[in-house]
Amino acid sequence: MMPDMTGFEVCMKIRERFSMVDLPVLIITAAIIGHDKYKAFHAGANDILQKPYHYSEFMARIQNLIMMKHTANQATRMEMAFLQSQIKPHFLYNVLNTIISLTHLDIEKAREVTEEFTNYLRMSFDFQNTSAISSFRHELSIINSYLSIEKTRFGNRLEVLFDIDEDIDFILPPLMIQPLVENAVLHGVSKKRGGGWIKLTAKKQSKNEYYIKVEDNGPGITPEKQIDLLSTDFDRSVGLKNINQRLKHFCGSELMISSTPDAGTSVSMLIHLAETTGSPKELKDTERT
Repeated sequence: MMPDMTGFEVCMKIRERFSMVDLPVLIITAAIIGHDKYKAFHAGANDILQKPYHYSEFMARIQNLIMMKHTANQATRMEMAFLQSQIKPHFLYNVLNTIISLTHLDIEKAREVTEEFTNYLRMSFDFQNTSAISSFRHELSIINSYLSIEKTRFGNRLEVLFDIDEDIDFILPPLMIQPLVENAVLHGVSKKRGGGWIKLTAKKQSKNEYYIKVEDNGPGITPEKQIDLLSTDFDRSVGLKNINQRLKHFCGSELMISSTPDAGTSVSMLIHLAETTGSPKELKDTERT
């Protein structure tokens, strides 16, 4: 026990850095009354056990929490695999058509697009990427390959802008930014006569805080649709809803959406990492072991 702190207060401190799934907490107390139960669960406890207790019951409760965490981790991996499988058929069809057309016009360009497409598929289906954590630089590599392909397809109709701090890198759940970029191209630039631009911004706000924004100057979204974007499962909202849920689980923040009809859309997020969160280098070291 930490000095001058109750078990409930210690639990609340733990919850400032770890979610109930990341670090399950079992509170043991001498007596359980209604108010104590409320305080325990309000503080973020997963379970509560009253003294005196039998050792077998204690171990059963612990085993239950371990199984819960294991199940949650498995669900996260399955979710990542599902997201990776959601490469849209129309995108594959368009890329293959582009490559076929280029083989008749520019063999070297066809080779370049094929290489970028291969890189995109390899990184998107990377089995390491089914873990709960990736890095910004890894996601940026996927984005660069995707945009290189789309620039070949759209030509001068697609302008790509970057405003990224030179040495920025941090960990985050995989496939958090690439779907936003894809949405900006698919629902923004491609819907605008004459094309348009998309912009990716990545800034380090403080030691453990990072700001990400993806914006486009496409047709925008009506106020009515904006209300439903993070709660329903239609078209553009499918990816946004999932990203928002994982963002809330990872660091407690939510996506911020700003859009004006005929003026464009921006989707941004603020990622706050706990002091105990590992670095991208530590992530790579773990993957090699």
